[in-house]
Amino acid sequence: FIVGILLIFTGQALRASCFRTLGKFFTFEVTIRPNHVLVDSGPYGIVRHPGYTASVIRLAGAALLGVGPRTYVWTCGIAESNFVTFALATWLFCVVYTQYSLISRGPVEDDMLRKRFGKEWQEYAKRVPYRYIPGVV
Repeated sequence: FIVGILLIFTGQALRASCFRTLGKFFTFEVTIRPNHVLVDSGPYGIVRHPGYTASVIRLAGAALLGVGPRTYVWTCGIAESNFVTFALATWLFCVVYTQYSLISRGPVEDDMLRKRFGKEWQEYAKRVPYRYIPGVV
């Protein structure tokens, strides 16, 4: 339970930092705005897609809160119901699918930014080689 809460708060703090750093360039769609500049400060100076990282962290926390050990559905026994088990499995599938969808957007954004900013983006990608997790991926 506590790990889930910590993940949610950590992910939200990172996501809020991403919103502030992007400012007017933030959108929920994968797009480049008019007069767009390449943002390479704040969390974007550490990884190229920290907003997606933050969302995955939050979703992992929510999953732990929903179906993790010692959560409500397990301690009160309702998880033993076939219907509740099916509902939890369906919800967990949606969480995993959402995480996959978010992570799949990174390469699409990279391609759009590479085309728009050319050499500037290539230099940025050399300075910030990781999309989501520093030193990993």
